[in-house]
Amino acid sequence: MKVKVKRSGAIFIGITVFLGVAAANTGNNLLYILVSSMLALMLTSGISSIINLKNIEVRLIPPPEIYAHRRASFRVIARKSSVIPSFLIRVSSGIDETLFPIVDRRERETHLGFLFEKRGRVDRVRLTLSSDFPLGMFVRSMDISLDVPIVVFPAPIVTSLRILSSGSSMEGHSPYPFLTKGYEELKSIREYAGEPIKLIHWKLSAKKDELLVREMLDEEKEPVVLTLDMVEGDIETRLSKLAYLTIELIRLGYPVGLKLGDKEVPPERGNLQKLHILRELALY
Repeated sequence: MKVKVKRSGAIFIGITVFLGVAAANTGNNLLYILVSSMLALMLTSGISSIINLKNIEVRLIPPPEIYAHRRASFRVIARKSSVIPSFLIRVSSGIDETLFPIVDRRERETHLGFLFEKRGRVDRVRLTLSSDFPLGMFVRSMDISLDVPIVVFPAPIVTSLRILSSGSSMEGHSPYPFLTKGYEELKSIREYAGEPIKLIHWKLSAKKDELLVREMLDEEKEPVVLTLDMVEGDIETRLSKLAYLTIELIRLGYPVGLKLGDKEVPPERGNLQKLHILRELALY
């Protein structure tokens, strides 16, 4: 554990030293008693602060989508495994900080922001627990490392969708059969992706607790298979542009696929497909 002396703590220590010197020079018993009380208070504060940070269990629950260079809000859950509760516990990620007024055997929850500089897999994250309890003059802190396996997606870079209809060899059209949708004949039920409200299947949506739509056969939307050749830039820029195209095309209701070297993802619609493609881009 680390200890940081706040300004009020430095003043308290200075007064204690001054009174100690005065007591030694004058032999005044009252000053000895006062200095002893102040030293006992600092000792009690130190022991209390150590106990305050002990036996705290912290869990992190990540959001479904985490992008490089973008703040991601994690759920932070803390509890105390011992009977004695902890007070004024601050949890810091380096870019954000949150406060638990009390941590006891009951799970307490709040949110904490994280920022990841690179795409890819992250297995562990570091946190700092700190508290100035009980006197507010000294801050005791400790670093912890948590196993939180996550995948950080490439930071989306805005790219024009015109490249998909440019008529060139980079147009990104798919060899897969066309998937069609419209308003005449029912084909299937699937996740909502920006269709007209009239297509929402309200009864099923209420049961599943998510918006579902009726997919009808009529109006064509050609599947798009994304490749690195469709965009320009270095490898990181290309992956970021493909991430943007994936998000936008899925939002517009297109079946989207991906081809990266030997890896191929068949075109599909919906949020699960978006997450699948973004994960492949992140781990490329």
